[in-house]
Amino acid sequence: MHVRYTHADTGKPSKNVCCGCSLRRARAGWRMIRSLKTLAKVTLVFLNIWVLAVVLVVSLGHWRVFETNGFSINYDNSHLIVMRELKQDGNPKPVAASHNVSIIQQQATQVPAEVHDHQPVAKTPSQTTKVENVQRWCDQHHPSHHKPEHIPTSKLGSILVDKKHKLLFCAIPGVAMNDWRKILLITNGVVNTTKVSSIVGGDVFGKYGKSVKKLSEFSSKERVEMLTKYYKVMFVRDPLERLVAAYTGKLAPSWSKYFHKAFGTQIIKRYRRNAKPDDIKKGSSVRFDEFGRYIVDVEHEGSASLNEHWQQYYKLCHPCLINYDYIGSYENVEKDTAHVLDKIGAKSLMKSPFISETKRLSEKELIGTYKTMSSKDLNNLFKIYSPDYTLFGYKCPHFLHQLMEKDTEFHDY
Repeated sequence: MHVRYTHADTGKPSKNVCCGCSLRRARAGWRMIRSLKTLAKVTLVFLNIWVLAVVLVVSLGHWRVFETNGFSINYDNSHLIVMRELKQDGNPKPVAASHNVSIIQQQATQVPAEVHDHQPVAKTPSQTTKVENVQRWCDQHHPSHHKPEHIPTSKLGSILVDKKHKLLFCAIPGVAMNDWRKILLITNGVVNTTKVSSIVGGDVFGKYGKSVKKLSEFSSKERVEMLTKYYKVMFVRDPLERLVAAYTGKLAPSWSKYFHKAFGTQIIKRYRRNAKPDDIKKGSSVRFDEFGRYIVDVEHEGSASLNEHWQQYYKLCHPCLINYDYIGSYENVEKDTAHVLDKIGAKSLMKSPFISETKRLSEKELIGTYKTMSSKDLNNLFKIYSPDYTLFGYKCPHFLHQLMEKDTEFHDY
């Protein structure tokens, strides 16, 4: 049906209008709107499901699922074990990471002496055990081996380079790091001396702070070549002993202003009941039990990384990503250092002693420090470092057993 309309103002006839056509167009428009609404509803439902799944994963496991740097890789499975067990109240389940130490060592088979492109290495017993232990553990929990070119730059910030002697050294604070930085100043030709002790400690990070480069500072091509052909070394120490050394060296001294401001203030404010405003402001009176609780909570919450002075070894040196040729120990540091220098042909450049930081803490000192913590906090603190105990073949400290048994705290390590 066509209707002819006349314009109201001019009286002239207007265009013909098809009522049926207008109705069909209107219906088509409404159908399109309904389709868009349906699509929006379906999209919203799927979006809600995805958000709910992410929230459940993060809240139940408290895992750092978003911690990636281009190449997605977790530290290792033990990190997830630690995170889950820290959520538990009451009696914990067996700590798988720490419980496997003796088993892994007993099952360790002979590993060929030649590693990568190097000549056969005469290994000390302690070093042989540690390398084999790391290799076996990583093979069990990290079965997929990653090529050097896939290792993110962010994982290589702790590794120092000596290009002349083709050495990569992972520097761990509290494990003769300052002395080894002095050694690298000599091997790199930065300082002309034969005595490590003649280099002033303050100059290591001051005057010569940028003289020894980190592996992360080199190009991708150079990093791959170094990781493939260089002699890769790291040194470790009983983790809980190192933790006490970190506390006494960084938080306890009255002169350690940076650590007081950066950590002391927030630790006292968070963990000390009725803390005095002056104590919070200065941050210089942190107790060890407060420090221990802080480490457990930071690791549990996952909101920030631990400072390098109390960070776990496996997060600093990434031994399941980098195949280390030699793993020395603080307990045998002078002999192991001499072995490394002899291997790379640099032993003649300096005279012994090579290491000055050789003081070990007695069991009495360790007990006196850790007995200030509650059994629950001490149990959780050990879980934080249990992956390092497993990886590097350290047994659970005797003093820890004593303290836990004294308070009848259940433990399986």
